[in-house]
Amino acid sequence: MKLPAALGKLFRRSAGIEAGGSGWRWQGHPSVWAPQEAARAARGPAKARATAAALNSAIGARAVEAWTASLVGRAWQTQAQHPDRDTARRLAEEFEALIGCLLPVLVRAIVRDGECFARIVTGPEDFRILPLPCDQVDPQKTEDLGNGAKIVSGIEYDAQEHVVAFHILPQPPGDPFAAYSNPIRVPAEEVVHAFDRQFPGQVRGLSFFTPVLLRMADYDAASDAMLKALQTQALFAGFVSDVSGGAAGFEGQVEAGALNLALEPGTVRLLPPGSDIKFSQPGSGLSDQVSFCKLQLHEIAAGLGLEYARLSGDLSEASYSSTRFGHLDHQRRAEMLQRTIVEGQILRPIWRRWIAWKALTGEIPASDATGPDWQRVRFIAPAQEAIDPLKEINADVRALEAGLTSRAALAAKAGRDLAELDEEIEADRQRQAGQKDAAA
Repeated sequence: MKLPAALGKLFRRSAGIEAGGSGWRWQGHPSVWAPQEAARAARGPAKARATAAALNSAIGARAVEAWTASLVGRAWQTQAQHPDRDTARRLAEEFEALIGCLLPVLVRAIVRDGECFARIVTGPEDFRILPLPCDQVDPQKTEDLGNGAKIVSGIEYDAQEHVVAFHILPQPPGDPFAAYSNPIRVPAEEVVHAFDRQFPGQVRGLSFFTPVLLRMADYDAASDAMLKALQTQALFAGFVSDVSGGAAGFEGQVEAGALNLALEPGTVRLLPPGSDIKFSQPGSGLSDQVSFCKLQLHEIAAGLGLEYARLSGDLSEASYSSTRFGHLDHQRRAEMLQRTIVEGQILRPIWRRWIAWKALTGEIPASDATGPDWQRVRFIAPAQEAIDPLKEINADVRALEAGLTSRAALAAKAGRDLAELDEEIEADRQRQAGQKDAAA
């Protein structure tokens, strides 16, 4: 049977690649032709809305802390690769003390604001890292410097697209003593800038909340509407109707032209003919509304890169297999961000600058400061908690016995330094041997 012409046109699919087609099916769907420029334009509003969500929304606050815990965890460990063990241990301890309390602040900024900045301030006896609000790196500063050099959103590039400087306002926006002044040009080696680059040519970061901010606003509005509806329904016990225009035999107080009645437990009342009473049922249909809100929360969790249970704290539908699958999926993304952002854009640049500062102050021989003994370092990310520790440890033991891994790799997986672990094991053995000798 042939469809009418209008229906045939309605259900007709476009020829070629539909994603590049046009027509009524694409009406109302936005397109992003220049993502780099769109990211620059959206950065400020998205950051402000994400900050509000992190401060005012339980889901927003939970998302920031969940990602911070995944990327920072208990602590990152530093393994200096200096051949002298005592020197390597001293370097690691000093660097961990320098960076330990700073990492959560920087990572929260990356998740919430989309990027983090920190300025390295040095002196003859002082090496400090000062976190900067994102907008203190002047986002309005965009200028063509000629010969291929340029400033884009406060970041200066040379003709080879290398970052050479940052243009930083003297005081952060919102500072009570801030006054209008031109930004200060700070060399790139004195500034740490970290963000998750999603497009080639992207110069500033986008908040992790960017894909879900609108959905979160709708979720909060729906949750508030449900709460108000329940509160309104709970105000009324019932509704009395009387065709004679009376009060169906009830007595009460008249307020603002309405008769308010009070019912007592165990009351039995015979209503006159033509009268009726209907009792309010607060929460009727609530289960369907709750299911819809949970669906919205699932979408928000997917957009944030978190499992539903991790974001909501709702474990009612969690099972071992689903929890493990979700945990592994989240862990893969967390490990990627740990290596590319936390280690690659924060820890290693600070380490190089720190070693150079030690050479300038005379703590390290200047001739050796650029050599591998001082520059080589290994950073160990915090271990991810196991879903079933017994099964995973047994699997690690089997892999070690089969020669598919090493003790160093397993120690790093557990967030430990193998040399320190071996020292602790040897100390335990000597302590046990001493106790046996004393008992004998």
